Amino acid sequence: MQDIRVKLLVVIVAISAATTFSASESAVFIERIDSFSGDDLGLDGAELSPNRSLVLAYGVDSKVILFSSEDPAQIIEMPSIGQESLNDAGFHPGGKSAIIVGDNGTILRYSDLDKSLTVADNNGLEGYNLSSVTWNPSGSWAYIGSDEGEIWRFRSSGDGGSEIHPLNGTEGIGPITSIDCSLDSSLCVVSTSYSGIAVIQRDHSMNWIGGFSTNWFDLECSDLIPSCIVISAEILGTVELDPSNPEESTVGGVEIVGIDGIFTGISILEENRFLISLAPFSIIEHDMEDNATYPWLGNLDVSQRSVQLSGESVVYTWGTGSDSGWILTDRGSFASFHPLNETSQDSMFSNIVLLGVILAISGMIITFFMSISDIGKGKQRNIRRKGKKLKERRRKR
Repeated sequence: MQDIRVKLLVVIVAISAATTFSASESAVFIERIDSFSGDDLGLDGAELSPNRSLVLAYGVDSKVILFSSEDPAQIIEMPSIGQESLNDAGFHPGGKSAIIVGDNGTILRYSDLDKSLTVADNNGLEGYNLSSVTWNPSGSWAYIGSDEGEIWRFRSSGDGGSEIHPLNGTEGIGPITSIDCSLDSSLCVVSTSYSGIAVIQRDHSMNWIGGFSTNWFDLECSDLIPSCIVISAEILGTVELDPSNPEESTVGGVEIVGIDGIFTGISILEENRFLISLAPFSIIEHDMEDNATYPWLGNLDVSQRSVQLSGESVVYTWGTGSDSGWILTDRGSFASFHPLNETSQDSMFSNIVLLGVILAISGMIITFFMSISDIGKGKQRNIRRKGKKLKERRRKR
């Protein structure tokens, strides 16, 4: 018991010290800041098209904005349909269409052929708040989840309507918070609020693999390896998929210390690199291949660039290059980010090395404590920080 108390004290000290440095060690800087017309658009999220050329944003009052991923100021006008809040969107793997879902059974369909937005037949889903949607890797079905804990497979029918079937195995579970699929394994993963993580097989059957009693609220799967990243407010989890025996897939996680804020969302920067947004406004990077988490953009640096932007919420990020891209906020602001120059990176070196030592110690201790709590199965993650220049720390791809 005495040994545990000593370890807990070290954790508290480590967290306090790490917080001191976390706000000023950005790996990128914000260059351009702009916004869509309107005071507060109430955006909830966005989705990047498969060819990475378009971004589809959505939010309150059935707001849909389609724009260029390279220059968000280039907007394709979308009609206003309905007044329900839209909660998620998913592009078909072929990139020619997308589905947007929202409250009260709302399902909208975007067609890239004529850039149109229409209401899709929800086939009796009125009253359900649809929270998540994604297409399976083959594009034959879309999976739709709800706040009520239901999951359906959905597709358009030949008569202009739709075909919807509920999935078995969702009885008594909490809200569905996210669904995503792994192209490498042809499996899909479901995250829930306090009901665990599930895998959807090719035959639409479900297996619950762990992660119970944790409020998971977002996930992203890699297209290159059979793994997914899942997050709660402070826990970074990894789902290791087993394509041969999906029921043997595992989920494990570790609490990240030394950050200012809580996790709010996750998106892919490129390949196996992910950007995790936090509140207040900040971003960290997680490299799945290196199994490591790095500073990316701190709130202090954002506020020094724009106080107004630093007070907004990040709803989506996407990459346009190895270390460049865009950030979209709930109010409709968008900001570009680029790597810091070599001089700025050298000036941060000592702070990052010190922070790396702190997080290495505290990460091991947090792992010890999490081993006695139920966040699921699987190995704990090792957390480290970068101590090299931005260009030197990237593997050749």
